[in-house]
Amino acid sequence: HTNHILQFVLLICLACCARGDADVCQAVQTEDGCGYQPTIDMNNFQIPEDFNLERVVEEVTKGSGWIVLKSMYSAKDVKLAKDIVYQYNKADNITMDRNEDARHKSRDEQHNKYNGLVWALFNKGRIFEKMAQHPVILNISNVILGETSIISSYAANTVLPGQGGQLPHLDYPYYRAFYPSTNPNIMDTAPPLSMQYVTLLTDFTKDNGGTALRPHSHHVPKYPDDEADFHANMVQVEGKAGDVVVFHGAMQHCAMPNKEIGRASCRERV
Repeated sequence: HTNHILQFVLLICLACCARGDADVCQAVQTEDGCGYQPTIDMNNFQIPEDFNLERVVEEVTKGSGWIVLKSMYSAKDVKLAKDIVYQYNKADNITMDRNEDARHKSRDEQHNKYNGLVWALFNKGRIFEKMAQHPVILNISNVILGETSIISSYAANTVLPGQGGQLPHLDYPYYRAFYPSTNPNIMDTAPPLSMQYVTLLTDFTKDNGGTALRPHSHHVPKYPDDEADFHANMVQVEGKAGDVVVFHGAMQHCAMPNKEIGRASCRERV
């Protein structure tokens, strides 16, 4: 049975058990060493408002390709996660020059060089272990990808005030270099190979860099080379901190520019 790829979380319990009481930071890793946070209740989860598993699966696979799950994480858990992310990217102390966009113009996997990214969140604090094990994430993933799905990456992305957006792109494993040259349309009829769960650690607006998605683009996966066409057909996610955006791995998407002064937009991506 072929393992599929879950872009945010799955089989997290195995990762946690493997760590156990080993010589690793079980609270929050900082530049000065291992620090400790308030007690984290690893078994207390919120269920999103009006959650319906069948409706989510239908919308992500056969519908527009994305859906917002409201109030999936508590304000306490969101703050713990955001504070750690800001320790690493200094987002609360940095403002980008609005003209500093050139460095972000890249293709395929190069979008991962975007400033504001914090990788390997499992090593940054136990709150990320908890968030990755949310039962709603596991239930959706088991249905769409299968019980043997595994985590591909776990990162946070912050769009700083004045920072330009990313180029529209597809994430791994939908890189064009992976497609056979003799059959570039092979993915048109492929089952879902990955999913993304984007947790809003701050409110998302159309002005502060909220994620842009192109609805229905997952039905026939194509790399969004035509930027103007992408932006003419995209929708920009708006929501509150603690909401989670679930979308198909083959969905065209990007972070948008942050036009606001003094407020970053921060998201956690599995």
